Amino acid sequence: MILVTTSRKPSPRTRSFSRDFARALGADYFTRGKANLVQVFSLVPEEGRLVMIKERRGNPSLIEIYHRGERVLALKLSRAMLTREIKHRYGYSARGELARKLSSALGVEAGVVMQRGTSLMLRDGPEFNVEKVIEGAQGRGQD
Repeated sequence: MILVTTSRKPSPRTRSFSRDFARALGADYFTRGKANLVQVFSLVPEEGRLVMIKERRGNPSLIEIYHRGERVLALKLSRAMLTREIKHRYGYSARGELARKLSSALGVEAGVVMQRGTSLMLRDGPEFNVEKVIEGAQGRGQD
């Protein structure tokens, strides 16, 4: 099970991106509201994953993936496109290293995450450009 949520008080664009992300993965979307991190983590089963999408200046800027309460991967984004904004889906491959890392962190099958250069796209979902990959729990931030 994958649960997708946002940081507190997300912009409409970040909420749309998060819903698109969840829909593309077949995951559940949790409207966070005033729930703290302890409450959010309590909704995720032991083998499940939590995807938290944070924003900067009203746009999605960081995707953090947690497994068993520990951050396993974070992707700093430089650009994010909502599903409805994508006109053409071509030139992507499931064989890139970034696609492999994200698929592994999410626990999804190959082909769900596709890559072209530093740009990632979820099958029938949003597209985003990765500026930096942060692996493991170092630099774990507050929300």
